Amino acid sequence: MSRDSHSALTQEIRLKRGASGLGFNIIGGTDHQHFCNDSAIYVTKIKKDGPAGLDGRLKEQDQILAINGRELRNLTHQEAVEIFRNSGDEVTLLVLKKLKPKNNEIHISGFSPLVLTALGITVLAIVVYMKYRHRL
Repeated sequence: MSRDSHSALTQEIRLKRGASGLGFNIIGGTDHQHFCNDSAIYVTKIKKDGPAGLDGRLKEQDQILAINGRELRNLTHQEAVEIFRNSGDEVTLLVLKKLKPKNNEIHISGFSPLVLTALGITVLAIVVYMKYRHRL
């Protein structure tokens, strides 16, 4: 595993295809973005008894960067699915794993529910204040 500066780890995971595939589902692609303005491929579901589930390293919401050395950047969902289907019996995945911030860390790149709640209350207070001020 290697760590980059964005609180994430990349990990290479080798899996042997089982009778029903690799044992996980994906979402994403240029035509089915999982996150706004993000066409990356993400793991959405892992079958407990499939190769990925039995291996234990791949997790839901992990981003698949490459399969057998082939990058999955700027592909449609169907193109990514075809690469997975045609990847052979033994597959090497390059996976981006997001690290969870520690309890005492401030996570700036995303918004926690508490921050969103505070922001919502602030906006509501401004709207109420503006309506009150307008009536004076």
